[in-house]
Amino acid sequence: MSDFLQPADSDFRQAQARRAPIRRATRPGEAKAEAETLGSILARWIKRSGLAHAGDRERITRAWEEVLGPEAVHTCLDGIRKGTATFVVDSSTLLSELNNFRRQELLEGLQARVKAPFISNLKFRLEKRA
Repeated sequence: MSDFLQPADSDFRQAQARRAPIRRATRPGEAKAEAETLGSILARWIKRSGLAHAGDRERITRAWEEVLGPEAVHTCLDGIRKGTATFVVDSSTLLSELNNFRRQELLEGLQARVKAPFISNLKFRLEKRA
């Protein structure tokens, strides 16, 4: 290999010095840290990203239309995160009604129809459609 691809000795030592030391179990009775499997990392990421419930999106949308009725055409499921389903509403009047008067009724109806405990709250936000 040519010299320009090899790090200079002083650069290599400086980079080594900047790295945080790796903590190893050195005390008596202290367990050594086990490497985490790729499967457990992916499972945690899928759960955090919401992909675990991606198939439920269609069921939630259908259940929402049943619970809300004809006003559902003015709403759209925006996402589900940490147990909260967020809906976009295109009317400030409907937004006020959903937030102030119907939230609990809609939440209970949605939970009963979807039969999944992962929705524990509803949020609504106004977004005018073009």
